[in-house]
Amino acid sequence: MSRVDPSKIDEATGETRRPARRTTPGIVVVCTIVVLLTVLAWRMVPHPVGAARTYGKYEGKAVTTAKSALSTVETVRLAARTASAGNAFGPYTALVISDAEEGLSGLQGTFDSIQPPDARADALAQDLDTLLSDALEHVRGVRVAARRGSLAELATVAEPLTDDASKLDAFDARHP
Repeated sequence: MSRVDPSKIDEATGETRRPARRTTPGIVVVCTIVVLLTVLAWRMVPHPVGAARTYGKYEGKAVTTAKSALSTVETVRLAARTASAGNAFGPYTALVISDAEEGLSGLQGTFDSIQPPDARADALAQDLDTLLSDALEHVRGVRVAARRGSLAELATVAEPLTDDASKLDAFDARHP
């Protein structure tokens, strides 16, 4: 049997005393500060999807989306050329292209969630959505070929992306 330290026995009740657990006020203060700073940082960072109250703001979001999509398309083209030349491993190439496809799909979904403010913006949205859909379809084709191990043919499969890149670049040039 274990012995209890006599100094830990309450003389009035005969029960063993346990040291009281205290909540350190410093921990509560630190946690509160961290939560407040997180909320403050979240509020100060511009949200990519917000409202577009004017055509100019909407056009700016469209151009930003087109530039990001162009970057993604060029990434897939580069990965396809590199793999076709035998300078990239299949699993790596498939992963790069799959990530690019996911990113492009996310760009399209984010842009589509912004409500166009007027009829002119509706036409702009339709134009960009067509470009994004075409590019996404072609990136999917490259991803499928990469996952099937057709690395030598990837550059050929990715050829339609050249046209997609040109159209996205022209969209950007038309909308300053």
